[in-house]
Amino acid sequence: MHEQGSTSSRARFIQQLGQARYGRESGLVGELNLLARAGLPVPEGVVLTDEFHREFMESSGLLRSIQGATDGSKDVCQCALEVQHEYGSTPIEGELNRLLCEALIELGAAAVAVVSNNLTKSDLESIPEVWAAIRDAWLYSEGLERQIKAVARSENLPGWPVLVQRELYPEYTGWSVTANPAEGGLRGRYSAERDIALYDIKPAGEAEFTESNSIVHLALNAERLLGERTQLKWGLKSGRWYILSSSLMSPFDDFRATNLS
Repeated sequence: MHEQGSTSSRARFIQQLGQARYGRESGLVGELNLLARAGLPVPEGVVLTDEFHREFMESSGLLRSIQGATDGSKDVCQCALEVQHEYGSTPIEGELNRLLCEALIELGAAAVAVVSNNLTKSDLESIPEVWAAIRDAWLYSEGLERQIKAVARSENLPGWPVLVQRELYPEYTGWSVTANPAEGGLRGRYSAERDIALYDIKPAGEAEFTESNSIVHLALNAERLLGERTQLKWGLKSGRWYILSSSLMSPFDDFRATNLS
């Protein structure tokens, strides 16, 4: 009976990247989940659900402080900053702590990154570092303001997912942009290590550069899955491509891509 309850809690609070319910409406975490679900090579990770977020708010007392900030006596921005300061070092304990520790052990990574729509923190090698990054993702001021305003309007309290992802240290990284109007096709933005001709690059040790293993193929697949033109951050490690991040392109991004490349 205890094991069934534990399994139920795990499914409610923590889900494997690629198996979680999130999609484009959930921003970067949802986009990466969607790409992983389709079988694209996104580094392994676990998603802390919005229910996990709400459970932390309730168990830590954060929810009461958010509700108390709606009396109108102070500016919403000031209230958010006060709440952020008060709960910035609040420990995450009990079942939530146990579930995350179990997930990290199963992930088996020497280091992880914590990713949300407002924050990415890398090279986290200890559980306290991971918790601190997760709190930062939950306690950013704009998010707290949105929660305070929602409570004041008697709306459902918003929560948002956070991704804890295996840290990848690629030999090369770069950006690719699909359907850039300046060149009419996919182009490279930059590489962290050295300049790379995107169309010439192939994973090391592979005899043939087939469409299925090219970054061009991955970028166009990402665009198809996300439904809009996409800016894709990629990494090449041990002869294999990985999708590190993605973002949908806006007209301003087109201008920057054209003028900064």
